[in-house]
Amino acid sequence: MGRASVRAAIQSYLDPANSGITGLGAVFAHPARFTPEGEFYANDDPGTTDGAVIFLHLEQVTAERVQLQGPSAGGKFRIYRLAIDCFIRSTDKSTEECGAFADAFLDNLTARIEADKNAGNPSVIFQWGEGRRPGDPDLDTIATYPHPLGNSQNVSQVRARITTTIMEKT
Repeated sequence: MGRASVRAAIQSYLDPANSGITGLGAVFAHPARFTPEGEFYANDDPGTTDGAVIFLHLEQVTAERVQLQGPSAGGKFRIYRLAIDCFIRSTDKSTEECGAFADAFLDNLTARIEADKNAGNPSVIFQWGEGRRPGDPDLDTIATYPHPLGNSQNVSQVRARITTTIMEKT
């Protein structure tokens, strides 16, 4: 399978058209040089003040044999460290409202990750959203304070990163 298949499976699973993640405008396989503002609100009603986009980044890939099975390729996993970079924006009047939306968005995204250990595609994803071994972290979320964007008019942003492990059986 490989990187492209893993990335496509995760992008499809998180796609706003079928994921039910409130406020998610778009999921990008790779960051664009420029993301139009409309992408943040692409799947919301006109006039919506909150929205988010996600960029997927496969930070690291390792291979690990988990059992001996002779000369065949079986018994080996590729283990990916996935970073889900979230840019969460609000045009509400206060950064506090942006922070509250960011909390709800991250909770919804976490629930979606935890809802299906195969990301809806067991032929590609053996497991995700779980640590590599018992006791390892399943999901690690880091988020910034909500802050007003530079010369923008009433736009606040929270940047968050969720990292997790994906296992692909080769």
